[in-house]
Amino acid sequence: MVPDLVERLLNRLTVTVIVGIIVIIFAISLNYVTGPSDEDAAPAISKKSSKPEAAPAQEQKHEPVPPSFDVVRVNPNGDAVMAGRAEPSSDVDIINTGADMGHVTTDSRGEWVFVPEQPLEPGEHRLSLVMRMEGQEPIKSLSDVVLVVPERGKDIAGQPGNGQALALKIGKDGKATVMQKPGGSGGKLSVDAVDYDAQGRLFISGHAEPGGTIQIYLNNRFIGHARAGEDTGAGSGIWTVSPESPVEPGIYTLRADHVDNAGKVLARVQFPFSRADPISVVAMKKGEFITVQPGNSLWRLARSTYGEGTRYTVIYQANKDQITNPDLIYPGQRFKVPQTN
Repeated sequence: MVPDLVERLLNRLTVTVIVGIIVIIFAISLNYVTGPSDEDAAPAISKKSSKPEAAPAQEQKHEPVPPSFDVVRVNPNGDAVMAGRAEPSSDVDIINTGADMGHVTTDSRGEWVFVPEQPLEPGEHRLSLVMRMEGQEPIKSLSDVVLVVPERGKDIAGQPGNGQALALKIGKDGKATVMQKPGGSGGKLSVDAVDYDAQGRLFISGHAEPGGTIQIYLNNRFIGHARAGEDTGAGSGIWTVSPESPVEPGIYTLRADHVDNAGKVLARVQFPFSRADPISVVAMKKGEFITVQPGNSLWRLARSTYGEGTRYTVIYQANKDQITNPDLIYPGQRFKVPQTN
């Protein structure tokens, strides 16, 4: 009996141990599968970069292009054609001496052309532009155009003739660019205006073949270059040069060369130029005559006499027997000064 009892106890003990081992193994397996609890879990490492986020790129604000004149042509009958640039698809008002003259709309490239229905009346006209776009304030042109239209059958000095009008583009700084000369202009190189401010900074403009390269020299010293613009309707384009360095008072030789890509001179204009001391630029009036002083130019004589440099052609037309080139006048010459209204 005893051996049987012992054997049964041993069998029960073995079963109990085996069951316990299985329970332990199950518990360990369950713990491995479920993982640690939220309380015991290690804090997650953020993958967010420590660098500050870049600010979104701001759109650059488009600055509207002010309206401008490129071409102003007036024939002896007063018929005019004007062209210029402004913002694409904008409305442009043409103002003549403070009064509305007409309205145009620019094309997709910002170009506009205007032909007045009626011929321009003889006399002086000052043209300006106003550009209008939806949702924006009107924008005025930075330069005006001054026109001197002669009477039919006369030149701008009132003498018999068939001269054309004078057209000058005047910037806010007072610098002038000749757009049309009274005698008309061809495709040859020309220097139409030479002026300087109180500090002696030069402003030179003229005409040449469209796209031509112009080099400017003062006493054979290179001072600047420019490229003639598009054809203005007379086989030539306008060029301007404004050197940065001022010119001291004195007498110089000004030269303009039209050169090709290899530097070969195709055309040349050369003449003496006087930069006067501001104190000596005074025109001596004697009745209806002016005596030319050193440093005077027709532009300065007209500004002194009539109050506007744009009237220089009045003196030129009245003294063509003495003046072969309006850019060449000399101290001591006496010019007639016509009476004007």
